[in-house]
Amino acid sequence: MLFLAVFCGFLAEYKLEHMIEHQREKQYMQSFIYDLESDKAMLKLGFPLKDKRLEAIDSVFIFFEDYPDPRTVPGYVIRQMRRTLWDRHYRRNSTTIDQLKNAGGLRLIRKSVVRDSIADYDQQWQRADFWIERYKELQEKGKDYLHEIIDANSAMAEYIKQKGSVTSSFYPDSTVTTIRNGQLNRYLNFLYDQKITTAQDKRAYESIEQSAGRLIALIKKEYHLE
Repeated sequence: MLFLAVFCGFLAEYKLEHMIEHQREKQYMQSFIYDLESDKAMLKLGFPLKDKRLEAIDSVFIFFEDYPDPRTVPGYVIRQMRRTLWDRHYRRNSTTIDQLKNAGGLRLIRKSVVRDSIADYDQQWQRADFWIERYKELQEKGKDYLHEIIDANSAMAEYIKQKGSVTSSFYPDSTVTTIRNGQLNRYLNFLYDQKITTAQDKRAYESIEQSAGRLIALIKKEYHLE
């Protein structure tokens, strides 16, 4: 009888531990859905900004195709040239995945299809995070090219003439800025590479955004969450 009582107590404790783990698992999944929705919102907000960069690059190409050997450029072209330098960078909401890793990895997730999908999603972000620093370095390189091309004295003089100060980077259409053509070909080749890279970068993040949507639907289905 004593053995039976001890055994029953062991079973009750074992069952309680499993119930607690299952509750924790469901809580993690609810929290992870929040993170995924946050990622989706952030990514969608940035896609139009990447499109704007691509549009700016195309505008610069069109101008220099129409005027292959200019000595000056109008203000709107300078604005577009400066816009080509800027892009949206992403950092995911990793709160729940970090907690899961600190709690012993993904072992708390019993459903293998969910566990594998979370691992795949995490790897997508790891690849994106690996390339982001290189991506930023190339943007900085673009600034160097632009500084070599734009005659700073001409740009400032024109801006001061128009606005009376240089407190804004906005160049009115009426400004005319002298450029140095010696580096123009290198700059345009660089922009061509950046157009390809930006388009690839956008497609990679679109894939992550789609994965987030599928993962949200999967978790809600498997854990009966609303």
